[in-house]
Amino acid sequence: MSLPHLVFTTQEIRFIEQEHAAANNGHCFDLMEKAGRAVFEAMRQVVAQPKMVYILVGKGNNGGDGYIMAASLLKQHIPFRIFAVGVPHHEAEAFTAFSYFTQLGGQVEYELPDLQEEMAQGRSPDVVIDALLGTGLESAPRDPIGKWIDFINSTKAYVIAVDIPSGVNADTGTVYSDSVMANKTVCMLGLKPGLLTGDAVDYVGEIVVCDLGVDVSSYHGKFAAADFDGASYLPIYLTNYEETLGDLPVRMPSAHKGDAGKVLVIGGNKGYGGAISICAQGALRAGAGLIKVATDKGNVTALNTRRPELMTVDLHDSLAMQQAIAWADVIAIGPGLGLDPENEVLLENVLNAEKPTVIDADALNVMAHMGLSFCKRAVLTPHPGEAARLLGTTIDRINSNRYKAVYELQQKCGGVVLLKGAGTLICDGKSIVVIQEGSPAMASGGMGDLLTGIIAALRAEGLSQTSATIAGACIHGRAGYLAGELSGVIGTIASDLLPYVRLLVNQRLGLIAKLQNQAQVSEQLTFVDTSKSRSDRELSDNGEFQVLIGSSIIHS
Repeated sequence: MSLPHLVFTTQEIRFIEQEHAAANNGHCFDLMEKAGRAVFEAMRQVVAQPKMVYILVGKGNNGGDGYIMAASLLKQHIPFRIFAVGVPHHEAEAFTAFSYFTQLGGQVEYELPDLQEEMAQGRSPDVVIDALLGTGLESAPRDPIGKWIDFINSTKAYVIAVDIPSGVNADTGTVYSDSVMANKTVCMLGLKPGLLTGDAVDYVGEIVVCDLGVDVSSYHGKFAAADFDGASYLPIYLTNYEETLGDLPVRMPSAHKGDAGKVLVIGGNKGYGGAISICAQGALRAGAGLIKVATDKGNVTALNTRRPELMTVDLHDSLAMQQAIAWADVIAIGPGLGLDPENEVLLENVLNAEKPTVIDADALNVMAHMGLSFCKRAVLTPHPGEAARLLGTTIDRINSNRYKAVYELQQKCGGVVLLKGAGTLICDGKSIVVIQEGSPAMASGGMGDLLTGIIAALRAEGLSQTSATIAGACIHGRAGYLAGELSGVIGTIASDLLPYVRLLVNQRLGLIAKLQNQAQVSEQLTFVDTSKSRSDRELSDNGEFQVLIGSSIIHS
């Protein structure tokens, strides 16, 4: 699987800067110049001729970028005001930028204006540049920075953050109480992990990546040999649906149902039949050849009425379960399983079978109660609450550093771990992959059950543990995006995604492109060509996908 989009921690960025400085007489001022100009160009792409630009700068290198940006505005005769919390240290490169700006005749102000008065006089900004804090932030901003952040957020201007919004942790994505809400973030040298996951995704806006003329593609190899405080190095990548296409299953003309794999899905205890139904349908639409559903007898009639293609097994019949486990190529366990004491024995039997397994929902809670098992052939798909139970910690601790959490889970459990949430993370012990897919439309019950079925099907169709998890997450997230964009993010349910899952796993790129070409949605990462979609669509009662193009209906 191709994973070209590199993500760099603050320590790694420091390493790159140090190497650059070593090759340039100990200086990185050329990078600061390029960064300032990159922010200027990013602004011009949004507002070609702003009426007034405010630039708020700190004392560090982030502020230095702001001074270079101000110099560009000065040269272009664009109205602006620059406000600084103080003068940079005389030996810092930010001071060189400060001196350059003032020598051009630039004036620096050290107190913020009365915004209400500025608005009343028609002098309020239409663009604000946040150059207060950079990537080194490790705790909540203190005053006066906190007040300056509040000032930025109180404007009605378009806000551009330099490298990262002030108040957001660049490594973890932690959003402190005072944090800038940016419309756009211009990220220097490479993506920072904190921009891509957790609460930070609500604060970064559109992300523009500027490499500043530095070839960063070879640096992950260098980091592998570097000593970062004795910690083991784990590269971080960003990927999306398009980058999984080479791994998706392809059917040969002679293919039969046995070639597509046999999946056993286990769950749906009394009163929880919906979860296992969604999981099984996800496996069907993702291409599994044969599917057995081990569930409570009370769910069978509804299940077979909805999907007669599914075979059923009595969840409480130990002999039938033993035979079903032996039959399966891949097992998915957890959706709607419940927390009955006998489920510990069931989970042990599944793990002892040593077959490719996807463990989700209640099966994860059973595992937490039993104590973590090392299951190298399993894919675990916890949300933050389940991850907290598995690690014996709190949800807040999980969300405070999702990268650390997914890594710790993988180290304790083995196999592959997928941590759900905004900016889904996948760790196989060799790398962490951030999934650049998804939508707020997916904030409803059953979405995780659907993901479990998709991953199980792809595993049954021959994808490796890691590839099936990454591709499954990308298909799932893109399907949610398409469903939300075509019908609205509010009210989308898990079964709405099924037609899109089928389209995506079949790589029906032509039809998908017709949807994407009608979209008017801004992309979040400008260097990644991911989907944009908006179209009228109808979904028939039997789940057939129909796209209304003009006056004709194209069926899939």
